[in-house]
Amino acid sequence: MKRFATIAGMLFVTSTTQLAAVPAAVADCSCRYKGGEIFEGQTTCIRTSSGSTLARCEKFLNNTSWKMLNQPCPTASLGTPAGSSADPAILSAVRG
Repeated sequence: MKRFATIAGMLFVTSTTQLAAVPAAVADCSCRYKGGEIFEGQTTCIRTSSGSTLARCEKFLNNTSWKMLNQPCPTASLGTPAGSSADPAILSAVRG
């Protein structure tokens, strides 16, 4: 019985030291697009055969995958300035 307790103790010490030696591998999941890396949960504009669309990097069946959001890609544009060239007061000031 003493021998069993010694063996059981040795197995416990061995198993706990092996668990402590293996760090928890938490990898950052990411998707790839045009050589770039997009992390899980982030969105980007992806060009498909039907045009550009917004897509989010998600996990599907333990693999990362693109979920097409069927939304147009956001674009930036310059608005018309408050004092556009059509304003007669500005035109007369510029012409002198």
